[in-house]
Amino acid sequence: MEWTVAPRMRMDLVCFAGINLSGERRIVDVHAVGGRQGGEIAPEDLKSLVVLGAVGTRVVMKTVTTDDWEKHPWRAVIVTAKHHYRTKEGETGVRVPDLDWFDKPDARRTDPDMQESFPMAATLAEGMASGGWTFGLPGTLKQRIKAIVIDKV
Repeated sequence: MEWTVAPRMRMDLVCFAGINLSGERRIVDVHAVGGRQGGEIAPEDLKSLVVLGAVGTRVVMKTVTTDDWEKHPWRAVIVTAKHHYRTKEGETGVRVPDLDWFDKPDARRTDPDMQESFPMAATLAEGMASGGWTFGLPGTLKQRIKAIVIDKV
């Protein structure tokens, strides 16, 4: 998997091999002094995740590594002041129990009876202008993520 991490970022990305934050768990620690630590994540081992970081932390997941990535399924997840939850330790974050579906940012499980696609955005800029906490170009993301971009908005 290809990683792009903005300078001075501090966050944790908890990736799960199953939906509903289940299955094998891998934690990627992104350190403010640079670099990341944690197991490599194969595309087939990424079906749900938790983003733990300060308000403004953004994670963009791409299914291709080419320059025209916005024409293929992708999803952005942002920890916002309005849309987040707090862990027992007081960290802010958002949960994504299924990469392909929209759920509340604090959901532990996806609701199969209420499944709806996350909001569509043709470009990252268009999605940012919408002010939502998650958006992208819907399509099959599970087991297809090839690149992750972590930055601050």
